[in-house]
Amino acid sequence: MIPPARDTNSPSAIGYDSGLPTISGFFLRLLCAAAAFVVVEGVVFRTGLYSHVLEPDSTTGLLQSILDDEKRRAVAGPREVLAIGHSRMGFRARAANELEGETGYRFATIAMPGSSPRVWYYMLRDVDPTARRYAAILIGVDEYDDEDTEDDLSNREMDIRYVTPLLGWADVLPFAASYPEWRTRWLAARAALFKGYAYRADFQDFLAHHRSRMEKIAVMRREDGPRRYNEIWGSSDVTGLSVDWKTGTIHYPEGSTESQKRILTEVLLRGTAEQTGLRGKYLRQWYGRIVERYRDSRTKIVFLRLPRGPVVRPTLVVPKTAVARELAASNAQVRLIGEHAFDSLEQPRFFGDPMHLNHVGSQEFSRMAARETASLLGR
Repeated sequence: MIPPARDTNSPSAIGYDSGLPTISGFFLRLLCAAAAFVVVEGVVFRTGLYSHVLEPDSTTGLLQSILDDEKRRAVAGPREVLAIGHSRMGFRARAANELEGETGYRFATIAMPGSSPRVWYYMLRDVDPTARRYAAILIGVDEYDDEDTEDDLSNREMDIRYVTPLLGWADVLPFAASYPEWRTRWLAARAALFKGYAYRADFQDFLAHHRSRMEKIAVMRREDGPRRYNEIWGSSDVTGLSVDWKTGTIHYPEGSTESQKRILTEVLLRGTAEQTGLRGKYLRQWYGRIVERYRDSRTKIVFLRLPRGPVVRPTLVVPKTAVARELAASNAQVRLIGEHAFDSLEQPRFFGDPMHLNHVGSQEFSRMAARETASLLGR
């Protein structure tokens, strides 16, 4: 029997009859892919699972290692003090703890190179979720007066990389809104919303080198905490350094390399910026959030002005704000260690470069800071 001829003009002949199933199938596959993405994103990247296998040598991996070590550390009692700050916070917990019999306090530190007050807020929230663990938070700052510089901390992209593992769904909007420009707001929101995207390069490296990564992480978990607690910092100093501030002339330490001379020049003879109060606005937000977080806690917030350097620059500008002073004046929970408590350390023999204490300087600074903190808090 010959089948009937097909009408080539009919909807069936030109594929209209299969169009709807094709479109619906496409959307079904798209929905399944989206659901799979949400599940993977939630299980792998939002449970904190992946943050523990980040590349240890990355800035994000180092930050996670520091926080994880502190969370694993057994609390010795109610008189614990946690230090936080950036690389200039040369606080050594071991040196401070050698004075525990004298001070009555035990110290720990989560100071992170390159971090900022915005990052400190999320770090503290991570290691102290109940805001009850410590007797005090010791915050190392460059100055009590908020000098505006060319570096706009409020728009600092590096912060996104540091805090991505510490962000939850509720942080997406406030974290993104803390950036003043729409471009950085988008970057911040994207990292908070899609952690898998933020981790994509690290995740690809993990898939390619997962065995060596896990071996490195095992060593890190076993050794990095004790190493950081016991390590000896560099013993070099900048003895011989002096500056004629009137002529802008530096006498460099004997044997300085061209690279060292360049760093000394860039730091010590840096220019000034117009004083707009922008730095104060930023600090008021993030110091304020830290203080507010501990508002109903026994924890005191103690600010400490770090030793300024091996030689001290003369005051060239008049800052418009002094947020740490304002908070201490209006809130009994906030304390300031004396502004000149560490002036005796502002000598070339205590510094390894124009900004950072060397081993001798950090040891002496830590002992002095422990005594000052205990005196301020009381036995």
